[in-house]
Amino acid sequence: MSADPVTMMIISGAIQAAGTYSEIQESKRQSKLEQREYELNVKANSLKGLREENDRRDMLKASIASNKAIQAGSGYADGSMHFLNIQDVTTAKADKDISTIRLNALSTGSEISLNAQAAKSQRKSDQFGGWVSIASTGMSTKAKVDKYDT
Repeated sequence: MSADPVTMMIISGAIQAAGTYSEIQESKRQSKLEQREYELNVKANSLKGLREENDRRDMLKASIASNKAIQAGSGYADGSMHFLNIQDVTTAKADKDISTIRLNALSTGSEISLNAQAAKSQRKSDQFGGWVSIASTGMSTKAKVDKYDT
């Protein structure tokens, strides 16, 4: 079975275009999967930050309870400036730690969001390049057919 060169050029161009179209469709599917993965990472990061924050709050409560137990056993008065200062320092340190935890979680969330936007942009660029390649293949095939016919 043989075909004339014009038919072979058209078939070759069609196969190239079909392959590129398939790559574009796969890129779209991969883009959706990547975006879903980034969304899950943002949620996981947020939950991790909340868990760390809650753990630090629990540590604060335990520390305050321990300080009160020590205070009760040592005979300090409830209004003792020394005791109140210890509680204030403990609370201030916990507040600082919680702020740092929140800042780290937000920073990581922003980084993940930026990576998601970059990946989405790259996929769109790849897909656009695929469409350009299909158009180029069509124009090239037509030019070859026209040249061969003349």
